[in-house]
Parts: sequence; structure tokens; C-alpha cells
Amino acid sequence: MKKPIELKLTREGFENLKKEIDALSLRRPGVLSRMVAAREQGDLSENAGYHAAKEELGRIDRRVRELKIMIRFADVFESRSKSVVGFGSSVTVENGGDQANFTIVSKLEADPLRGKVSDVSPIGSALIGKKTGDVVEIEVPDGKTLYKIVSIN
Repeated sequence: MKKPIELKLTREGFENLKKEIDALSLRRPGVLSRMVAAREQGDLSENAGYHAAKEELGRIDRRVRELKIMIRFADVFESRSKSVVGFGSSVTVENGGDQANFTIVSKLEADPLRGKVSDVSPIGSALIGKKTGDVVEIEVPDGKTLYKIVSIN
């Protein structure tokens, strides 16, 4: 049977999904209590508190369902190679004397401000398959830039 979604994650990304479910599950009873308390105030047609709590409860429930599906069908990858950049690798690169660290993750986990680049981004896709010491030319919005791979973790 074919999976309804193809989702690859790092171990950290997978654990973050589980943590998000736990956090939402802790929030849900409070929202439900607010909704019940607002409903007891009477006329629901003009009860903003009730409608706000109901909408928030719906968002929480939708997100939990979405997360459960992602967890169920996720393929969790661990970076095994220290010699070749792959999915999940942390890479230290050098550009003009400045060093930067990138971790290759999925689109879902990408956070460029924290150094997490997607495996399909220009930087991520250019680094995959390269080795320590390789020089990689990457097309970025400012033009082309060269990165030398210093280390792979």
C-alpha cells in the first residue's frame, strides 16, 4: 500500500512533532473549559468568548490530527556518514574566512535563521553528496557564492 504522504524527517524534527502534540493536548482542556463557561452565559449568537474558544478548539483538534498523520507516515532519517553530506548532516562551511553551520533537513523542518536548510533549497541540494574539502558553488539571490566544506558532523 502506498503511503498517502511522503514525509522525511530528522530524529529532532520527529521528536518536535510529538512535543507539539503534547503541548496542544495540555492546552485543549483549558480551551474546552472556557468554551463551556462561555456557553453557560446564555445566548450563543452574540457570545464572542464562546465563538473564540470554539474556533481555538477546532484549530487545536485539526493540528493534532495533522500531526498524528505526519507522525504515522514519517520516515525518520539519521545522518550516519561523517564523510559525505546527506540528509540530517550538520555541515561547517567557509566563505571568505567566515564560517557558517548548516544542518540539512526537510522542507517542514527548515529554519534558515537557525542554520537549518531544506534538502531541496539551493544550499542544501548543492551540499548533499559532497565531502570535506570540496568547494561548492551555490546560486543565491545575491548571485553565486563559493563554500568550502570544513567538516561534516
